[in-house]
Amino acid sequence: MSTVLITRPRGQGETLAALLRDAGHVPIHQPALAIEPLPLSAADRRRILDLDLYHAVFFVSANAAELALEAFADVWPQWPVGVHWLTVGEATARVLAAAGLTPEYPGAGFNSEAVLALPCLSDVVDQRILICRADSGRDWFAARLRERGAEVDIIPFYRRCADPSFYWPDAASVVLVTSVDGWRAIAARVPAAARVVSAGERVAQAVREDHQGPVTVAASAHDRDMVAALGATGD
Repeated sequence: MSTVLITRPRGQGETLAALLRDAGHVPIHQPALAIEPLPLSAADRRRILDLDLYHAVFFVSANAAELALEAFADVWPQWPVGVHWLTVGEATARVLAAAGLTPEYPGAGFNSEAVLALPCLSDVVDQRILICRADSGRDWFAARLRERGAEVDIIPFYRRCADPSFYWPDAASVVLVTSVDGWRAIAARVPAAARVVSAGERVAQAVREDHQGPVTVAASAHDRDMVAALGATGD
């Protein structure tokens, strides 16, 4: 049994904590990042007015979905038809479903590469696609869509910053890290002997730049994959 530190943003660690308890671990939730909503520009508002003209809308996170849907609802009392509503995984999909939308997401992989393989993105020449995300992050997904001939717009709905209330609990021996930004926010406070479970190899590479202790790579940021990785042996 391990005491495991969850670093997801506030309000997003409950399911993961329950799975950890079911697996015999003791979870502690200390968010690495705080979420700061951003004002919409005039161009962003025009894009929301044109929501029905998009082939697909991709929400990169639950935070993006919550903030985007709130902004969309101000303009669209009924959701436009014919739009594909895309997410990386189940957590964000639940936000969309609660708002009355039918989300599409990969059955496995739970990353941008897996989303790009969805059938609705196989032929996007001259199609408009909207990405709802933070003000920084990976541009790989948008670049691949543009290579396929899509017209891609991005609306930044929030900014991620280090949560000033974060601290390392003395009892914790393992930390779950689901993003590069999240790791960078806490790296200086993670003990050298602590085990880090990272969501994928890209995050693991960032962790290894700062951390000499054991690093275990989970298959994805999905809650079940993160818990499953706890049973694996670190580097």
